[in-house]
Amino acid sequence: MKNSLSYVIVPFILIFTSCQKFVEIDLPKNQIATAYVFEDSVNTNAAIAGIYVDMLQAFNLGFSSGGITAFTGLSSDELYHTANNQNQEFYAVNILPTNTTNLNLWTSAYKFIYEANACIEGIRNSNTLPENQKNLFLGEALTIRAFLYFNLTNLYGAVPLILTTDYGKNRLLSRTDEHEVYSQLIADLQSAKSLLPKTSNYNNTRAGHYAASALLARAYLYTKNYDAAREEASYVINSQRYAIEADLDDVFKVGSKEILWGFAPVYPGRETWEGYYFVPTSTTAVPTYVITDELLNSFDDNDLRKHNWMRINTNSGTDYPIPYKYKLNAMQTSVSERYSVLRLAEQYLIRAEAYAYLNEISPAEDDVNIIKGRAGLLPVSGNIQSGLIDLIQQERRREMMCEWGHRWFDLKRTGLIDETLAPIKPNWRPTARLFPIPQTEIDNNPNLSQNNGY
Repeated sequence: MKNSLSYVIVPFILIFTSCQKFVEIDLPKNQIATAYVFEDSVNTNAAIAGIYVDMLQAFNLGFSSGGITAFTGLSSDELYHTANNQNQEFYAVNILPTNTTNLNLWTSAYKFIYEANACIEGIRNSNTLPENQKNLFLGEALTIRAFLYFNLTNLYGAVPLILTTDYGKNRLLSRTDEHEVYSQLIADLQSAKSLLPKTSNYNNTRAGHYAASALLARAYLYTKNYDAAREEASYVINSQRYAIEADLDDVFKVGSKEILWGFAPVYPGRETWEGYYFVPTSTTAVPTYVITDELLNSFDDNDLRKHNWMRINTNSGTDYPIPYKYKLNAMQTSVSERYSVLRLAEQYLIRAEAYAYLNEISPAEDDVNIIKGRAGLLPVSGNIQSGLIDLIQQERRREMMCEWGHRWFDLKRTGLIDETLAPIKPNWRPTARLFPIPQTEIDNNPNLSQNNGY
Protein backbone atom coordinates (compact mmCIF):
# COMPACT_ATOMS: atom_id res chain seq x y z
CA MET A 1 0.00 0.00 0.00
CA LYS A 2 1.33 3.43 -0.91
CA ASN A 3 1.86 6.07 1.75
CA SER A 4 -0.59 8.58 0.31
CA LEU A 5 -3.19 7.77 2.97
CA SER A 6 -1.52 9.95 5.58
CA TYR A 7 -1.39 13.11 3.51
CA VAL A 8 -3.71 15.78 2.18
CA ILE A 9 -3.00 18.73 -0.04
CA VAL A 10 -3.12 22.27 1.30
CA PRO A 11 -4.86 24.40 0.27
CA PHE A 12 -6.73 22.05 -2.03
CA ILE A 13 -7.15 18.31 -1.58
CA LEU A 14 -6.10 16.38 -4.65
CA ILE A 15 -8.74 14.99 -6.98
CA PHE A 16 -8.32 11.39 -8.09
CA THR A 17 -10.25 9.21 -10.47
CA SER A 18 -11.63 6.57 -8.12
CA CYS A 19 -11.44 5.33 -4.54
CA GLN A 20 -9.27 2.39 -5.54
CA LYS A 21 -6.91 4.45 -7.65
CA PHE A 22 -6.40 7.46 -5.46
CA VAL A 23 -5.18 5.51 -2.46
CA GLU A 24 -2.48 3.90 -4.59
CA ILE A 25 -1.01 6.98 -6.27
CA ASP A 26 2.50 8.06 -5.32
CA LEU A 27 2.74 11.13 -3.15
CA PRO A 28 2.89 14.43 -5.09
CA LYS A 29 5.74 16.74 -4.13
CA ASN A 30 3.39 19.57 -3.13
CA GLN A 31 1.67 17.62 -0.36
CA ILE A 32 2.11 18.30 3.33
CA ALA A 33 1.92 15.62 6.02
CA THR A 34 -1.47 15.33 7.68
CA ALA A 35 -0.02 15.76 11.15
CA TYR A 36 1.32 19.16 10.08
CA VAL A 37 -1.85 20.21 8.26
CA PHE A 38 -3.99 19.85 11.36
CA GLU A 39 -1.56 21.55 13.73
CA ASP A 40 -3.17 24.96 13.26
CA SER A 41 -6.47 26.50 12.21
CA VAL A 42 -5.10 28.15 9.07
CA ASN A 43 -4.07 24.91 7.40
CA THR A 44 -7.08 23.02 8.76
CA ASN A 45 -9.39 25.64 7.34
CA ALA A 46 -7.60 25.35 4.00
CA ALA A 47 -8.08 21.58 4.01
CA ILE A 48 -11.83 21.94 4.64
CA ALA A 49 -12.08 24.68 2.02
CA GLY A 50 -10.37 22.33 -0.42
CA ILE A 51 -13.31 19.92 -0.21
CA TYR A 52 -15.67 22.65 -1.38
CA VAL A 53 -13.35 23.54 -4.23
CA ASP A 54 -13.23 19.93 -5.41
CA MET A 55 -16.99 19.58 -5.12
CA LEU A 56 -17.57 22.61 -7.35
CA GLN A 57 -14.80 22.58 -9.92
CA ALA A 58 -15.85 19.64 -12.12
CA PHE A 59 -16.41 21.11 -15.58
CA ASN A 60 -19.23 18.72 -16.46
CA LEU A 61 -22.41 18.37 -14.42
CA GLY A 62 -21.07 16.57 -11.37
CA PHE A 63 -22.31 15.10 -8.12
CA SER A 64 -22.36 18.44 -6.30
CA SER A 65 -22.21 20.76 -9.30
CA GLY A 66 -25.63 20.38 -10.89
CA GLY A 67 -25.55 16.69 -11.77
CA ILE A 68 -27.99 15.54 -9.10
CA THR A 69 -30.50 18.17 -10.20
CA ALA A 70 -30.12 17.41 -13.90
CA PHE A 71 -30.03 13.62 -13.90
CA THR A 72 -32.75 13.04 -11.32
CA GLY A 73 -34.80 15.67 -13.13
CA LEU A 74 -34.48 13.62 -16.31
CA SER A 75 -35.27 10.39 -14.49
CA SER A 76 -38.39 11.84 -12.88
CA ASP A 77 -41.08 13.99 -14.50
CA GLU A 78 -39.27 17.34 -14.36
CA LEU A 79 -36.99 17.50 -17.40
CA TYR A 80 -36.39 16.07 -20.83
CA HIS A 81 -33.19 16.14 -22.86
CA THR A 82 -32.82 17.43 -26.42
CA ALA A 83 -29.23 16.30 -27.02
CA ASN A 84 -28.45 12.87 -28.41
CA ASN A 85 -25.94 11.50 -25.92
CA GLN A 86 -25.73 9.02 -23.05
CA ASN A 87 -27.61 11.36 -20.72
CA GLN A 88 -30.73 10.31 -22.62
CA GLU A 89 -30.44 7.07 -20.66
CA PHE A 90 -31.54 8.92 -17.52
CA TYR A 91 -34.66 10.26 -19.23
CA ALA A 92 -35.43 6.84 -20.71
CA VAL A 93 -34.84 5.26 -17.27
CA ASN A 94 -32.54 2.81 -19.02
CA ILE A 95 -29.17 3.69 -17.50
CA LEU A 96 -26.49 1.21 -18.45
CA PRO A 97 -24.04 0.12 -15.75
CA THR A 98 -21.30 1.28 -18.13
CA ASN A 99 -22.70 4.84 -18.37
CA THR A 100 -19.75 7.14 -17.66
CA THR A 101 -21.92 9.98 -16.34
CA ASN A 102 -23.30 7.63 -13.71
CA LEU A 103 -19.76 6.44 -12.95
CA ASN A 104 -18.68 10.04 -12.43
CA LEU A 105 -21.49 10.64 -9.94
CA TRP A 106 -20.40 7.61 -7.90
CA THR A 107 -16.65 8.13 -7.96
CA SER A 108 -16.89 11.87 -7.32
CA ALA A 109 -19.00 11.30 -4.22
CA TYR A 110 -16.46 8.86 -2.82
CA LYS A 111 -13.57 11.20 -3.60
CA PHE A 112 -15.26 13.89 -1.55
CA ILE A 113 -16.09 11.39 1.21
CA TYR A 114 -12.43 10.39 1.36
CA GLU A 115 -11.44 14.03 1.70
CA ALA A 116 -13.98 14.55 4.49
CA ASN A 117 -12.74 11.40 6.24
CA ALA A 118 -9.15 12.61 5.99
CA CYS A 119 -10.15 15.87 7.65
CA ILE A 120 -12.24 14.14 10.32
CA GLU A 121 -9.34 11.84 11.24
CA GLY A 122 -6.76 14.59 11.18
CA ILE A 123 -8.84 16.96 13.30
CA ARG A 124 -9.72 14.30 15.86
CA ASN A 125 -6.07 13.28 16.17
CA SER A 126 -4.74 16.83 16.46
CA ASN A 127 -3.22 17.74 19.81
CA THR A 128 -2.54 21.37 18.93
CA LEU A 129 -5.76 22.76 17.47
CA PRO A 130 -7.64 24.99 19.94
CA GLU A 131 -10.78 23.23 21.18
CA ASN A 132 -13.20 25.74 19.67
CA GLN A 133 -11.52 25.48 16.27
CA LYS A 134 -11.39 21.70 16.51
CA ASN A 135 -15.13 21.59 17.13
CA LEU A 136 -15.86 24.00 14.30
CA PHE A 137 -13.90 22.14 11.65
CA LEU A 138 -14.93 18.68 12.83
CA GLY A 139 -18.60 19.66 12.77
CA GLU A 140 -18.24 21.05 9.28
CA ALA A 141 -16.52 17.92 7.93
CA LEU A 142 -19.17 15.69 9.52
CA THR A 143 -21.94 17.74 7.89
CA ILE A 144 -20.29 17.48 4.49
CA ARG A 145 -19.93 13.71 4.85
CA ALA A 146 -23.56 13.35 5.92
CA PHE A 147 -24.69 15.46 2.95
CA LEU A 148 -22.74 13.23 0.57
CA TYR A 149 -24.08 10.00 2.03
CA PHE A 150 -27.65 11.33 2.06
CA ASN A 151 -27.51 11.88 -1.68
CA LEU A 152 -25.57 8.68 -2.41
CA THR A 153 -28.04 6.41 -0.64
CA ASN A 154 -31.01 8.14 -2.24
CA LEU A 155 -29.48 7.61 -5.68
CA TYR A 156 -28.15 4.06 -5.28
CA GLY A 157 -29.80 2.55 -2.20
CA ALA A 158 -27.35 0.46 -0.19
CA VAL A 159 -23.82 1.80 -0.64
CA PRO A 160 -20.41 1.07 0.90
CA LEU A 161 -20.23 3.06 4.14
CA ILE A 162 -16.64 4.30 4.19
CA LEU A 163 -15.72 6.10 7.41
CA THR A 164 -11.93 5.89 7.32
CA THR A 165 -9.02 6.55 4.97
CA ASP A 166 -7.63 3.07 5.64
CA TYR A 167 -7.32 1.47 2.21
CA GLY A 168 -7.08 -2.01 3.69
CA LYS A 169 -10.50 -1.59 5.29
CA ASN A 170 -12.11 0.18 2.35
CA ARG A 171 -10.97 -1.59 -0.79
CA LEU A 172 -13.34 -4.57 -0.64
CA LEU A 173 -16.25 -3.24 1.38
CA SER A 174 -19.69 -4.57 0.55
CA ARG A 175 -22.80 -2.43 0.41
CA THR A 176 -24.36 -1.17 3.65
CA ASP A 177 -28.12 -1.22 4.13
CA GLU A 178 -29.86 2.14 3.66
CA HIS A 179 -31.12 2.14 7.24
CA GLU A 180 -27.57 1.85 8.55
CA VAL A 181 -26.39 4.60 6.20
CA TYR A 182 -29.15 6.83 7.54
CA SER A 183 -28.23 5.94 11.12
CA GLN A 184 -24.65 7.01 10.45
CA LEU A 185 -25.48 10.26 8.68
CA ILE A 186 -28.01 11.17 11.38
CA ALA A 187 -25.38 10.49 14.05
CA ASP A 188 -22.91 12.65 12.11
CA LEU A 189 -25.41 15.50 11.92
CA GLN A 190 -26.32 15.25 15.58
CA SER A 191 -22.64 15.47 16.46
CA ALA A 192 -22.10 18.31 14.01
CA LYS A 193 -24.98 20.31 15.43
CA SER A 194 -23.55 20.01 18.93
CA LEU A 195 -20.05 20.95 17.75
CA LEU A 196 -20.79 23.86 15.43
CA PRO A 197 -21.31 27.34 16.90
CA LYS A 198 -24.54 29.16 16.13
CA THR A 199 -22.62 32.05 14.61
CA SER A 200 -20.11 31.80 11.77
CA ASN A 201 -17.66 34.03 9.95
CA TYR A 202 -18.53 32.38 6.64
CA ASN A 203 -22.15 33.57 6.35
CA ASN A 204 -23.93 30.82 4.41
CA THR A 205 -21.09 29.60 2.18
CA ARG A 206 -19.96 26.87 4.57
CA ALA A 207 -21.85 24.12 6.38
CA GLY A 208 -22.76 25.60 9.75
CA HIS A 209 -24.85 24.85 12.82
CA TYR A 210 -28.23 25.49 11.22
CA ALA A 211 -27.27 23.71 8.01
CA ALA A 212 -26.59 20.59 10.07
CA SER A 213 -29.95 21.03 11.78
CA ALA A 214 -31.79 21.56 8.48
CA LEU A 215 -30.27 18.46 6.90
CA LEU A 216 -31.11 16.56 10.08
CA ALA A 217 -34.75 17.65 9.76
CA ARG A 218 -34.79 16.27 6.22
CA ALA A 219 -33.22 12.99 7.29
CA TYR A 220 -35.83 12.60 10.03
CA LEU A 221 -38.62 13.25 7.51
CA TYR A 222 -37.22 10.66 5.11
CA THR A 223 -37.03 8.09 7.91
CA LYS A 224 -40.60 8.92 9.03
CA ASN A 225 -39.54 10.25 12.41
CA TYR A 226 -42.12 13.01 12.22
CA ASP A 227 -41.82 14.27 15.80
CA ALA A 228 -38.09 14.77 15.35
CA ALA A 229 -38.53 16.30 11.88
CA ARG A 230 -41.02 18.81 13.26
CA GLU A 231 -38.75 19.66 16.19
CA GLU A 232 -35.63 20.09 14.06
CA ALA A 233 -37.35 22.19 11.38
CA SER A 234 -38.88 24.34 14.13
CA TYR A 235 -35.41 24.83 15.62
CA VAL A 236 -34.19 26.30 12.32
CA ILE A 237 -37.30 28.37 11.67
CA ASN A 238 -37.52 29.73 15.21
CA SER A 239 -33.87 30.78 15.24
CA GLN A 240 -34.97 33.87 13.29
CA ARG A 241 -31.59 33.93 11.59
CA TYR A 242 -33.23 33.25 8.25
CA ALA A 243 -36.33 34.52 6.49
CA ILE A 244 -38.46 33.73 3.47
CA GLU A 245 -37.53 36.21 0.77
CA ALA A 246 -40.61 38.15 -0.32
CA ASP A 247 -39.34 38.48 -3.90
CA LEU A 248 -38.79 35.19 -5.73
CA ASP A 249 -35.98 36.77 -7.72
CA ASP A 250 -33.99 37.33 -4.51
CA VAL A 251 -34.10 33.73 -3.25
CA PHE A 252 -30.96 32.55 -5.04
CA LYS A 253 -28.95 35.75 -4.85
CA VAL A 254 -25.87 36.46 -2.79
CA GLY A 255 -27.14 37.89 0.47
CA SER A 256 -30.38 35.90 0.37
CA LYS A 257 -31.84 35.63 3.86
CA GLU A 258 -33.42 32.32 2.86
CA ILE A 259 -30.29 30.30 2.11
CA LEU A 260 -28.93 28.32 5.06
CA TRP A 261 -26.06 26.81 3.09
CA GLY A 262 -24.94 27.73 -0.40
CA PHE A 263 -21.88 27.08 -2.53
CA ALA A 264 -19.73 29.98 -3.69
CA PRO A 265 -18.35 29.73 -7.26
CA VAL A 266 -14.84 28.37 -7.74
CA TYR A 267 -14.64 27.82 -11.51
CA PRO A 268 -13.61 30.85 -13.58
CA GLY A 269 -16.49 32.38 -15.49
CA ARG A 270 -19.22 30.32 -13.81
CA GLU A 271 -21.58 31.58 -11.10
CA THR A 272 -23.55 28.33 -10.81
CA TRP A 273 -23.30 25.17 -12.87
CA GLU A 274 -27.07 24.95 -13.19
CA GLY A 275 -27.21 28.46 -14.61
CA TYR A 276 -24.47 27.52 -17.06
CA TYR A 277 -26.09 24.30 -18.25
CA PHE A 278 -29.78 25.17 -18.00
CA VAL A 279 -29.84 28.75 -19.35
CA PRO A 280 -28.76 29.29 -22.97
CA THR A 281 -27.14 32.61 -23.77
CA SER A 282 -29.86 33.27 -26.36
CA THR A 283 -33.63 33.11 -25.85
CA THR A 284 -33.98 31.58 -29.32
CA ALA A 285 -31.59 28.67 -28.75
CA VAL A 286 -32.89 25.14 -28.26
CA PRO A 287 -31.97 24.32 -24.65
CA THR A 288 -30.48 20.97 -23.68
CA TYR A 289 -32.59 20.58 -20.53
CA VAL A 290 -36.28 21.38 -20.94
CA ILE A 291 -39.12 21.39 -18.41
CA THR A 292 -41.71 18.69 -19.09
CA ASP A 293 -45.38 19.37 -19.72
CA GLU A 294 -46.14 17.48 -16.50
CA LEU A 295 -44.14 19.93 -14.41
CA LEU A 296 -45.23 23.00 -16.36
CA ASN A 297 -48.90 22.11 -16.06
CA SER A 298 -48.63 21.52 -12.32
CA PHE A 299 -48.46 25.30 -11.83
CA ASP A 300 -51.49 27.59 -11.82
CA ASP A 301 -51.17 30.42 -14.31
CA ASN A 302 -51.16 32.93 -11.46
CA ASP A 303 -48.37 31.13 -9.60
CA LEU A 304 -45.49 33.60 -9.53
CA ARG A 305 -42.97 30.76 -9.58
CA LYS A 306 -44.15 29.81 -13.05
CA HIS A 307 -43.07 33.22 -14.28
CA ASN A 308 -40.03 33.91 -12.09
CA TRP A 309 -38.44 30.46 -11.94
CA MET A 310 -39.06 29.44 -15.55
CA ARG A 311 -38.13 31.03 -18.87
CA ILE A 312 -39.45 30.27 -22.32
CA ASN A 313 -37.00 29.87 -25.20
CA THR A 314 -38.64 29.90 -28.62
CA ASN A 315 -37.07 28.31 -31.68
CA SER A 316 -38.85 27.88 -35.03
CA GLY A 317 -42.20 28.42 -33.38
CA THR A 318 -41.65 25.85 -30.63
CA ASP A 319 -41.57 26.92 -26.99
CA TYR A 320 -39.03 25.36 -24.65
CA PRO A 321 -39.57 26.15 -20.95
CA ILE A 322 -36.38 25.95 -18.93
CA PRO A 323 -35.46 26.09 -15.22
CA TYR A 324 -34.70 29.70 -14.37
CA LYS A 325 -34.03 29.78 -10.66
CA TYR A 326 -30.46 30.66 -11.57
CA LYS A 327 -30.55 33.23 -14.32
CA LEU A 328 -26.91 33.77 -15.22
CA ASN A 329 -25.14 31.60 -17.75
CA ALA A 330 -21.75 33.13 -16.96
CA MET A 331 -19.95 35.11 -14.28
CA GLN A 332 -20.66 38.82 -14.18
CA THR A 333 -18.23 41.50 -13.00
CA SER A 334 -19.12 40.49 -9.44
CA VAL A 335 -20.77 37.36 -8.08
CA SER A 336 -24.51 37.90 -7.67
CA GLU A 337 -26.00 34.39 -7.38
CA ARG A 338 -25.52 31.79 -4.65
CA TYR A 339 -25.87 28.07 -5.41
CA SER A 340 -28.34 27.03 -2.71
CA VAL A 341 -27.87 23.68 -0.96
CA LEU A 342 -30.37 24.20 1.87
CA ARG A 343 -32.96 26.94 2.25
CA LEU A 344 -35.65 27.93 4.69
CA ALA A 345 -38.62 27.22 2.42
CA GLU A 346 -37.83 23.51 2.60
CA GLN A 347 -37.90 23.66 6.40
CA TYR A 348 -41.45 25.04 6.33
CA LEU A 349 -42.46 22.23 3.98
CA ILE A 350 -40.74 19.62 6.14
CA ARG A 351 -42.54 20.90 9.20
CA ALA A 352 -45.85 21.11 7.35
CA GLU A 353 -45.55 17.48 6.25
CA ALA A 354 -44.53 16.35 9.72
CA TYR A 355 -47.49 18.19 11.22
CA ALA A 356 -49.82 16.61 8.66
CA TYR A 357 -48.64 13.07 9.38
CA LEU A 358 -49.09 13.80 13.09
CA ASN A 359 -52.65 14.94 12.23
CA GLU A 360 -51.98 18.50 13.37
CA ILE A 361 -53.90 20.04 10.51
CA SER A 362 -54.03 23.73 11.35
CA PRO A 363 -50.29 24.30 11.92
CA ALA A 364 -49.53 22.25 8.79
CA GLU A 365 -51.79 24.54 6.78
CA ASP A 366 -50.16 27.60 8.33
CA ASP A 367 -46.72 26.44 7.19
CA VAL A 368 -47.72 25.53 3.66
CA ASN A 369 -49.59 28.83 3.34
CA ILE A 370 -46.35 30.71 3.97
CA ILE A 371 -44.92 29.09 0.84
CA LYS A 372 -48.11 29.51 -1.18
CA GLY A 373 -48.44 33.14 -0.11
CA ARG A 374 -44.97 34.00 -1.38
CA ALA A 375 -45.99 32.47 -4.72
CA GLY A 376 -49.05 34.73 -4.88
CA LEU A 377 -51.54 31.94 -4.21
CA LEU A 378 -54.57 31.87 -1.92
CA PRO A 379 -54.25 30.10 1.44
CA VAL A 380 -55.72 26.68 2.10
CA SER A 381 -57.87 25.63 5.04
CA GLY A 382 -60.26 22.96 6.21
CA ASN A 383 -58.34 19.99 4.81
CA ILE A 384 -58.56 16.42 5.98
CA GLN A 385 -55.28 14.66 6.70
CA SER A 386 -54.95 12.66 3.47
CA GLY A 387 -55.84 15.63 1.29
CA LEU A 388 -53.43 17.88 3.12
CA ILE A 389 -50.54 15.43 2.75
CA ASP A 390 -51.17 15.30 -1.01
CA LEU A 391 -51.41 19.10 -1.15
CA ILE A 392 -48.07 19.46 0.63
CA GLN A 393 -46.44 17.00 -1.76
CA GLN A 394 -47.68 19.01 -4.72
CA GLU A 395 -46.41 22.20 -3.11
CA ARG A 396 -43.00 20.57 -2.59
CA ARG A 397 -43.01 19.62 -6.26
CA ARG A 398 -43.43 23.23 -7.31
CA GLU A 399 -41.33 24.98 -4.69
CA MET A 400 -38.36 22.58 -4.86
CA MET A 401 -38.55 21.89 -8.60
CA CYS A 402 -35.24 21.23 -10.35
CA GLU A 403 -33.36 21.54 -7.09
CA TRP A 404 -31.04 18.81 -5.77
CA GLY A 405 -33.23 15.85 -6.74
CA HIS A 406 -36.14 16.65 -4.43
CA ARG A 407 -38.82 15.46 -6.84
CA TRP A 408 -37.10 12.12 -7.59
CA PHE A 409 -36.39 11.49 -3.92
CA ASP A 410 -39.92 12.51 -2.88
CA LEU A 411 -41.56 10.17 -5.38
CA LYS A 412 -39.54 7.29 -3.98
CA ARG A 413 -39.95 7.97 -0.27
CA THR A 414 -43.73 8.53 -0.59
CA GLY A 415 -44.28 5.39 -2.66
CA LEU A 416 -45.75 7.37 -5.57
CA ILE A 417 -43.02 6.73 -8.09
CA ASP A 418 -44.57 3.79 -9.97
CA GLU A 419 -48.01 5.32 -10.43
CA THR A 420 -46.49 8.67 -11.40
CA LEU A 421 -43.87 7.58 -13.92
CA ALA A 422 -45.34 4.42 -15.47
CA PRO A 423 -47.93 6.38 -17.52
CA ILE A 424 -45.35 8.78 -18.99
CA LYS A 425 -42.22 6.63 -19.36
CA PRO A 426 -42.71 3.57 -21.60
CA ASN A 427 -39.59 1.87 -20.22
CA TRP A 428 -40.52 2.39 -16.59
CA ARG A 429 -40.02 -0.52 -14.22
CA PRO A 430 -40.03 -0.45 -10.41
CA THR A 431 -36.33 -1.31 -10.20
CA ALA A 432 -35.46 1.91 -12.08
CA ARG A 433 -35.96 3.85 -8.85
CA LEU A 434 -32.29 3.17 -8.10
CA PHE A 435 -29.40 4.04 -10.40
CA PRO A 436 -27.08 1.13 -11.29
CA ILE A 437 -23.85 0.56 -9.43
CA PRO A 438 -21.13 1.41 -11.99
CA GLN A 439 -19.81 -1.71 -13.67
CA THR A 440 -16.17 -0.76 -13.20
CA GLU A 441 -16.73 -0.57 -9.43
CA ILE A 442 -18.24 -4.07 -9.44
CA ASP A 443 -15.35 -5.34 -11.56
CA ASN A 444 -12.85 -3.89 -9.06
CA ASN A 445 -14.64 -5.17 -5.97
CA PRO A 446 -16.12 -8.69 -5.95
CA ASN A 447 -18.09 -7.83 -2.79
CA LEU A 448 -20.17 -5.20 -4.57
CA SER A 449 -23.53 -6.43 -5.88
CA GLN A 450 -25.59 -4.79 -8.61
CA ASN A 451 -29.01 -3.25 -8.04
CA ASN A 452 -31.91 -5.36 -9.27
CA GLY A 453 -32.95 -4.78 -12.86
CA TYR A 454 -29.48 -4.04 -14.26
